[in-house]
Amino acid sequence: MKKGPSYFTNLHLLNLILTIKIWLAEALPSNKTAFILSQRLNREGPYVGLVVPNPFEIAPLLSKTVFKPHPYVPWLDLAGRRFHVGTIEGQKVVVVMCGLAMLNSGITTQELLDFFDVTQVILFGIAGTTDPNLNIGDTTVAKYWAHTGLWNWQRYGQGPNDPLSLESSGDYTRKFGYLNIGTYDVPKGTNLLNNVWYQPEEVYPVTGVPEVRQHVFFLPVDEKLYETAKKLVDLELVSCVNTTRCLNSKPKVVFGMNGASANVFIDNLAYRQFLYYDLNISLVDMETAAAALVCYEANIPFIAFRSLSDLAGGGTGANQISIFGDLAAENAALFVSSFFKLL
Repeated sequence: MKKGPSYFTNLHLLNLILTIKIWLAEALPSNKTAFILSQRLNREGPYVGLVVPNPFEIAPLLSKTVFKPHPYVPWLDLAGRRFHVGTIEGQKVVVVMCGLAMLNSGITTQELLDFFDVTQVILFGIAGTTDPNLNIGDTTVAKYWAHTGLWNWQRYGQGPNDPLSLESSGDYTRKFGYLNIGTYDVPKGTNLLNNVWYQPEEVYPVTGVPEVRQHVFFLPVDEKLYETAKKLVDLELVSCVNTTRCLNSKPKVVFGMNGASANVFIDNLAYRQFLYYDLNISLVDMETAAAALVCYEANIPFIAFRSLSDLAGGGTGANQISIFGDLAAENAALFVSSFFKLL
C-alpha cells in the first residue's frame, strides 16, 4: 500500500504525543513516572519475564548482542529494581535482577507480574549441586523445586513417632522427613537440638478459594517450557574461563532432577549428603523456589535454568564458586539465549 503525506503526518503526530506524555510523566515522582511508562510498554506486550539473582549472573546476558534494548525505554526503575526492557531473538522480554535469597526473589517476581504483562517467567543463574552424578559447569533444568527453609524444630526427647506441635490442626506435618542433628555429632553424644522436620509451603493460588490454604512441597515447572528446553540437550557449553581455568570434564545439559532453595549457602558435606540421599534433591540455591511459589500462586508458567558453580561442600579445598562462578554464569546465559531461539 502506498503511504501518502497523511500517513507520515499522523505518524509524526503520534510521536509528538508520545514525547509530550513522557515529558509530563517525568514531572512526576520517579516511581510514578516509571509506573506510567510500564503501562505504555504493556500495550506493546506481552513479555517473557526473566529473573536473575546477582550482577555477575545478569551481566553475560545483557552484554551479549542477543539482548536488544527497547529503542525508547531500555529500562525502568520501579520499587527499588531495574527492569531491562527489550527483545531476545525477537521475543519481547523484561529482565530484572532480584538480589540474594528468598525474600528478594519473591518480592521481585511479584513486582514483575504486577507491573508488566508477563505470560511466563524464567529464572536463571548458578547453583550448587548435591548430586555425585553432576559436575561443575553442567547446566540443569529441574522438573521440581522445593523450599527447604520452612521447618518445625522438634523439642528434645521427642522422636519420629511423636506428633509435632500444631500438627493436629494441619499447620505442620511429618510427611516429608526430618534431619536428626544428633546423627552428625562428633564424637557421639547427647544433642539437645533434636530433629528438624521439613514442611510444605502454605499457598493461596488464584485457582483456589480465597482464605482456604493449600500445601505444596515440590513445585513442578511448566511442562511445555520443560519440553521445549529438552531440545537443547546437546547444547555445547563453555568449558574454560580462560586458558588457565578449565573444567576437568566437558559440561553437559541435564534434565529431570529436584532442586531446592532456602536462605542458606550450603558448603557442608554432611548436609549435602542428607539433601541428596534423604530428600532426593540434586540442586541447591537461594532464590528459585521463591519465584516458583509466586508464579504458582499467580498461575503463571515458570521454569528455571541453573548452571553448577560448586559441589555444596562436596569438593576438596575451598568452595569452587570463587573459581568457576563466572563460567557457570556464562553457561546459564548461553542456555537462556539458546532457549529463546526455540520460542
